[in-house]
Amino acid sequence: MSAYYDLYQNPNPTSEKGEEKPLHARVLPKGTITADQFRELVHKATGFSPAILDGTLQAITDELHSWLSDGWTVEVGELGYFSLSLKCDKVVTDKKEIRSPSVHFQNVNLRISNKFRNRFATMELERKASPYVSHSQLTPKQRKKKLLKHLEKHSCITRADYEQLTGRAKHQAVADLNGFLEEGIIRKYGSGRTVVYLKA
Repeated sequence: MSAYYDLYQNPNPTSEKGEEKPLHARVLPKGTITADQFRELVHKATGFSPAILDGTLQAITDELHSWLSDGWTVEVGELGYFSLSLKCDKVVTDKKEIRSPSVHFQNVNLRISNKFRNRFATMELERKASPYVSHSQLTPKQRKKKLLKHLEKHSCITRADYEQLTGRAKHQAVADLNGFLEEGIIRKYGSGRTVVYLKA
């Protein structure tokens, strides 16, 4: 098992036009494990009944809320430390300028413990192109040319094939293909996941 990641350009509005921007790595989520799925996974791993797990998790949540609300920082196992952050209704420079009713809860913070963090030191990483970010340097004219050349050779193309062919992100590939449909360059056959595009 490994986590997927991709490289993204750092946003830097002060960089000069045409200047190469440095890249940073970011994990590509494979999806979301719901609370029910997570409980079932823990149940299978430990043998504890789902009811006991639900009750335990609810008790931990209630106790966490109770102690945080009373102003404590709470350590939960090797996971880390929970604490609260606050916000003021307005910017002030003098403590006398603001009263308690103007200070509100902002967020619950989690500071991961070193022990838990260190468990990720050996995680395996695998690079994969993000389906949400375009890796294409091709102009619309070049993409159209590649599409037509592919259709001459293979007679049809899927949206996923078009993404691979042009380096476009999923939503961009859909927009491109819909544009080509409107132009009458291609036609669509099938529905849902079985859609393919043919030369008009």
